[in-house]
Amino acid sequence: MKNGSYFIPREQIYSFMNPGAMNNEEGLYIAWETDPGAARRVLPPQFDLVDPAHPMAMVYVVNIREPTFAPWYMEGGISLLCRYGETVGVYFLNLQLSGPGAHMGLCSGRETSGLPKKMCERIVVERNGDWASALIERKGRRIFSVEVEMGEYNDPLMEVMRKDYGPGYRERGACLLFRYEYEPEPDGHITVPKMRLVHYDSVTDFQTWEPAHVTSLHMEPSLDDPWAELAVVKLLGAGYSVNSNWIAGISPLAQFEGDEADSLISYLFSGRWDRSTLVTGRYQRYGQF
Repeated sequence: MKNGSYFIPREQIYSFMNPGAMNNEEGLYIAWETDPGAARRVLPPQFDLVDPAHPMAMVYVVNIREPTFAPWYMEGGISLLCRYGETVGVYFLNLQLSGPGAHMGLCSGRETSGLPKKMCERIVVERNGDWASALIERKGRRIFSVEVEMGEYNDPLMEVMRKDYGPGYRERGACLLFRYEYEPEPDGHITVPKMRLVHYDSVTDFQTWEPAHVTSLHMEPSLDDPWAELAVVKLLGAGYSVNSNWIAGISPLAQFEGDEADSLISYLFSGRWDRSTLVTGRYQRYGQF
């Protein structure tokens, strides 16, 4: 094989993330009403829940079969429906990745967009006739698992919210993401002097969408990946879809500085880092997950 170089001419890099697309991804999209107190606790204070009394949590688990920037990989994410001012979008608490292209998917998503991504050991999406299931496992914990049956949603509200979903439909959506840089203080602890809120403009072109009834959903408690914090109050439903998703643009919404910026890291840390990074004494783990 020809050896590469750590120097690449600038013009050869113009195609990097141009476009950043996740083509022909296939899997499950699940929604439920979660606990208002838990939703408000984990949502940065600059955001408002779209429906504070009935906050909506959403998860997707997909096989990204043809990304433009990596080999195929599996991905799952958990989010809340919220708004910043007049901008309504989803706020991702965490995304998990596995598979051959997962490292490139993680690095490109975190570095270019600010997505709170981590690597995990196993993601599975399976379809068998009218039944489908998905699971995510990390550090020995099954942080998410779901089973669905194609047909009707659990709640009629989903019929309203997903009424246009189907072959040929294009959805334009917003993700509310934070980008930041950190600096060390004289005593060694890290501060975040500036935090930039950006609008991640996402476009999804649907090839298929099949409504589904969630028959079971479980989230195992985890110190590092607490998806279970957004407990299920009422299942709304799911969809099984093949679609292509791409980034239309990333634009600034706001910038926070000083204590307001620094305090936001309390909301962002667990989606990006494990508690092992906080241990000042002994930390050891045996075995391979």
